[in-house]
Formats: sequence, C-alpha cells, structure tokens
Amino acid sequence: MKIKPKFKRKIVSKIVLVTVLTVLFLAALICNNFLPRGFADYYGEKIFPAISSFFQSLNMFFQHSVTENLVIILVPVLTAGVIAWLVILIKKLLSQGALKYLYKSYRNLVIIGLIAAVLFQLMHGINYRRTDVEDELDLVTSEELTFEQYCAALRWAYLGMIEARSHLGEDYNGVAHMQNSFENSASYACSLLDAFCDEYDVPLSENYLRAKPVSLSHYWSYTYIVGMYDPFLGEANVNTDYMGVNEFPLTICHELCHAKGYAGETDCNLLAALACCSSTRADFRYAGYYEIFWSIYPIAEEYGDAIGEVVPAYYATPEMDPVYRDMRASINYWENIDAEVDALYEKLGINVTEMSNQANDAFLRSNGEEGVQSYVVPDSIYVRFYLTYVAGDENA
Repeated sequence: MKIKPKFKRKIVSKIVLVTVLTVLFLAALICNNFLPRGFADYYGEKIFPAISSFFQSLNMFFQHSVTENLVIILVPVLTAGVIAWLVILIKKLLSQGALKYLYKSYRNLVIIGLIAAVLFQLMHGINYRRTDVEDELDLVTSEELTFEQYCAALRWAYLGMIEARSHLGEDYNGVAHMQNSFENSASYACSLLDAFCDEYDVPLSENYLRAKPVSLSHYWSYTYIVGMYDPFLGEANVNTDYMGVNEFPLTICHELCHAKGYAGETDCNLLAALACCSSTRADFRYAGYYEIFWSIYPIAEEYGDAIGEVVPAYYATPEMDPVYRDMRASINYWENIDAEVDALYEKLGINVTEMSNQANDAFLRSNGEEGVQSYVVPDSIYVRFYLTYVAGDENA
C-alpha cells in the first residue's frame, strides 16, 4: 500500500506540532534558570504586581482557600477522567483509532502543560532570579564577624524575645497564644511587610492580599508543610491546625512574601523574621526574635568553643522558662503528628512526610534553589543586619 502525499504531509505536520509543543513546554519549565538577573528584578518590581493583582483580586472574593477547594474537587474528577481515558483507549485498541487517540491526548496534555508552565513562570518562577534580599538590604559585608559581634546580636535577639514574651497572655498550661484572630493577623501581616520593606527599600509588591486558612490542616501537617503559595492562583495558604505563637506569624509573613514577589525560601524567611521583629504586636515580635535567637545561639556557642570563649548562659535564665513552655507545646504537637504518620505507614506502607520532603526538595532544586536547605537563613545575615541597622542606635 502506498501512502498518499497529502496524508503523509498531515503525519509530518502532526509530528512537527507535538515536537514544537514539547520543546516549548520543556523550555517554559526551565527558562527562569537562564534569565538575566536585571530582567528578573525589573519584572518582580514592575510587572509582577500588575499581573498577580488580577488573580489575587479574584481570590479576595472567597473567604476560604480556593486552592484547597479546587484540590478537593479536582482529585476525584481527575481520577474519574483517567479511568474514562483508559476505558476509551482500550476500546480504541480493540477496534481502531488508538494511535490518533493517543496523539490527540498527548497534544492536549502538552498544551495544558505549556499554559500551566507559562503561568507558573509569570506568577512565581521568574522571581527565583531576583536579587537576594540580603543584597537589597545593603548589609555590612566588608569585615569578618567576630565572636563579640555574634554575642551582641544574640543579646539583641534575646532581649527582644523576652520583652515580647512578657506581654503575651497564657493558657492554663502556661503556653502563650496569638493575640488576635487569624483574619486579623493575616491582614496585619500584609501591612507589616509593606511597612518594613518600605523602610528598608526592599522592592516587595504592595498589592493587598491576605493569607487563607486551610480546613484540612491537620492532615496537611503530615507533610510537615505549614504554608504554601499557589503559583497559579497567587494565593497564600496557611496551616491552621496548630497556631504556635513562636512560629505562626513567620509562616503567614513567609507565604505573603511569595505572593508579593519573592520566590526564594531564604529571602522569604529572612523578610518574615526581620519584619516580625519590627512589629508593634508582641506576638509577631516574639516570633521574629525567637527565630533569630535560636538561629544565632548554637553558632555563637561553636564559635566560642573554637576560641576558648563562653557565650552568656541565656538558656539558663528564669526568663526563658515561658519560652521553653511554648517550645514544648510545639514539640508535643509534632510528636503527635509523627505518631499518626507512623501509624499510616504501618497500614499503607507510605511515609507521607518523607515523600513530601523529597518532592519539595526536587521542586526547589529544579528552580535553582539548594533544595529544602534553602529554608535556612545563614545566621551571619542576622548578625550583619544587627550591625548595620541596630548596633548604632543602641550605642547612640
């Protein structure tokens, strides 16, 4: 049998089409790793706020997480769709047209993937290439940090943490909690970030948005994820199963930083901690100073051991007792989560926490980050911030 030229041209055109679509899809997935930093900075500061405002404005019409509701709806729908697709494919294999069916399926899937990849880059991916917040803050970098400077910054964080903790109410277990509701805190966090970044000339989007609570937060905790920015909807989602006062404000601010134009995990954690320290609310200040104190303390001790010096024993002061109660409450929560994850593993052979960690690590590395390690802010940045912006005021 001889293939007609017209039919042959159709086959070639279809092959060319899916090849081009596939190449475009793959290019859209990784293009952010090759963009010039100057372009990413301009995009994040000038273009991203305009593009993201459309999606963020739509999200504001909904009280609850749009992301969560879509997942709940789409998971069974997609499952049913895959089953239906397989049934049709089997019928095509038993009759005719299976190859054409596979071609159309692949073509449509790549088109959807391409659209999703482009949207991801516009709403998040390009922002991975932005100048680091550390550089935007123009911190002191010309000198090697000394042990005395570490101790000075540690004292600053300690005093800030203890002062803020003293203003917080406690439950019958002596554990402090958030001072206001989720809605109030989410709205406040947005304004707090705007004020901090305006003061220190960090080019964060000034779009107003609020983080959303997730109803299935308890089961979400199995993944050890306490917040997530949806790069397709521009929505900041927060785990509300355990609103620990020493962690919760940081989570809200972190996810809002993503939604306001910074993709790097180090940048968002740094902005969240420093913004919280500048807050007029004691619960936010406590979380910020708490994060910085426990970031600096172990490194300062190692530094001291190496040169034969001793760090002040802040851990043994009576003022630390309330802090330890808050820490223990958080530890107890996550130990209970671990027990549930272990029970699930025994039944199904699936470790949700480990799978989530591996997936998150792979996602971050694919966007030029250092995997989950990128969540850790180098302690030296906090010390240099103290030396640049705080030490002079203390000595004045």
